[in-house]
Amino acid sequence: MRLKVFLPRENPTVPSVYWIWHSADWQERETFDMYGIIYEGHPNLKRLLMPSDWVGYPLRKDYVSPDFFELQDAY
Repeated sequence: MRLKVFLPRENPTVPSVYWIWHSADWQERETFDMYGIIYEGHPNLKRLLMPSDWVGYPLRKDYVSPDFFELQDAY
């Protein structure tokens, strides 16, 4: 099933479908993390892929990437 919803850029909020399909948990958290869409009623809406202190949403068209990146040693 595909659900297409048009949301405003300023406050992208949509009701969660987690309570109908529990498998939507990861998809809703991923779209919150990458696009900043807020799912009302989601029990654990927090960053999934990016660090919790990351500023912005990387897959949005208005995202400005930082000028620096902290690299960690791979050793």
